[in-house]
Amino acid sequence: MPRFLSWLMSCAILVLLTSCSDFDKEFTVQSAKTTIEVSTDGTAFVSESFDILVKKATNYGGVYVDIPQRFKDSLGSVHWRDFVLVAARRDGSDEYYFKENNVPGYSIYVGKEHCRSCPADIVTGVTKIQISYRLGRLVRQEGDRQILFLPAYMGHVHGQGAQKTLALRVPPGGTLRPLRNIPGAYDVIQKAPDEIVVSIAAGKGDRILPDVEVEYPGGTFSGGTSDSRVWRWLSDHFLPFLSILGPLIVGLVVILKFRPSWLLPAPLIAVDTRMTESISPALAAYLFRDWRADAAKAAFMASVCHLAVKRTLRISSLDEDAEASDLLAKHERRKGKPGRAKWYSLPAATRLVFGRIGRERPVGDRRRLKNARPDVRAELHRTVAEEYRKIRGIDRWSLIAVVSILALGIAVSRYSGLFTFSAAICGILFIPLIVLMMFRHPERFPVPIDGFQRFKRAVGLIVGFPTLMIFAISYICTTEVISEQRPYLAAILLDIVGIVIILGMLRMPTPKQQQIHNNMLILNRYFRGEIDGPAMSVECYEHYLPFAVALDAEHYWTERFNFWRESEKMDAYAPDWRISS
Repeated sequence: MPRFLSWLMSCAILVLLTSCSDFDKEFTVQSAKTTIEVSTDGTAFVSESFDILVKKATNYGGVYVDIPQRFKDSLGSVHWRDFVLVAARRDGSDEYYFKENNVPGYSIYVGKEHCRSCPADIVTGVTKIQISYRLGRLVRQEGDRQILFLPAYMGHVHGQGAQKTLALRVPPGGTLRPLRNIPGAYDVIQKAPDEIVVSIAAGKGDRILPDVEVEYPGGTFSGGTSDSRVWRWLSDHFLPFLSILGPLIVGLVVILKFRPSWLLPAPLIAVDTRMTESISPALAAYLFRDWRADAAKAAFMASVCHLAVKRTLRISSLDEDAEASDLLAKHERRKGKPGRAKWYSLPAATRLVFGRIGRERPVGDRRRLKNARPDVRAELHRTVAEEYRKIRGIDRWSLIAVVSILALGIAVSRYSGLFTFSAAICGILFIPLIVLMMFRHPERFPVPIDGFQRFKRAVGLIVGFPTLMIFAISYICTTEVISEQRPYLAAILLDIVGIVIILGMLRMPTPKQQQIHNNMLILNRYFRGEIDGPAMSVECYEHYLPFAVALDAEHYWTERFNFWRESEKMDAYAPDWRISS
């Protein structure tokens, strides 16, 4: 493995509790000392101490200590080492702390949570911040030798040129490798076979320093099996893997939605009789006309025809001026199980049309159908749309993909230190979307009846949403995204775009819905005699007649039936569902 050129264990990057740091005005790092004890399994225990001069009585009450875990070698490969926090102290006493994720590792805040208007906990003068933690295995294999690589701690302490000292306690038997030719980087003194001291003089901050490498015979450090190497490789690439997984899922969903023809269901070449039994003629009318407004009339008449051939009522004709009579009484629909089964086997749209015709005032024993059609148009459209949604079913795979991408985006934002930043971006995107939906679809957001609730909603719209937008925009404008975070920010934005794309594709027809629409086209060709289908009979004619009305092919279908009847030398056809003249 190549040498690590840029392992800067910047354990003294002390920043403020806000994105706009005034650290240099309030604090000065006077010195920084680190002790690293390496055990025989290659892990290390680290203790760090910082002498900080507090210059202002009003300060943020605490400091950040950045603990990098993510480093790059000379070839640009990324390596990640485990980190476990042991203690955080101020002036020898345990201090309150909390951890935040960032791309290099963790940012640990040591001190009370404060704001500028709160009394500061750290008084003026010199205070000591101490932190202890454990690092994962720092050993790599080179042939039959084992190399202990120790990152160049303290090279950068928040831009301060403070004096830095690093004491390394390592297992004996190693040979200190010569430093690369970087004059004046730091001084390395091997005081004993198991002790190495690294000194960085004051005024030499912000430098890229070479690693300290100690060469040992093979087998000096225990562990390091192939399993652990695989696990270390996975941990090295964990965050990049999460970042690309979300866009990959989006791409897979898009490919499956727009998959090539060889993955699509085979196109229908014959009439699917089972499909005509699973949908209503009203839905066939809307599908055939691509949900245009003029489909309502065809859907209504197709439902009337369906009621007639099912012997629920009698009609004078299939014209606009048709009349209906002999409606099946309500008590007859309920008097026995066979009657109930026959009634409730009808589609909801067909039953809806029947109910509206029944409310029409009769003249004698007849009701004018065209008087009932305008009142039922809107409800019929909603009923047919609900039937279409039920046929679609729940697109579980798309919903699973949305939830997975959302979880991946949250994980990437959390581990990259961009959680609040990403939340602010989502707020800026989704708050205007919510407001737009409230104006475009007011039925989904009914106005509360209670006056106080209406007042709360008005305050939320006029004050709440704009305030949240201002805070989100302010946070994004005042928060710096470091160069290492930018690829992950791009991945988070791609995840957001991917969720929007998948939710938008939920409106696309499913394969089953596409097959139903395809079957309507096949039926239309069958009614017009362009293709063969089920053998003609009286039962076949009556079964498909409502669909012929729905597809505006009743004339062609009746002509085919009459031609078949003449060829079979049948008597005149006088169905009992037609009103005699």
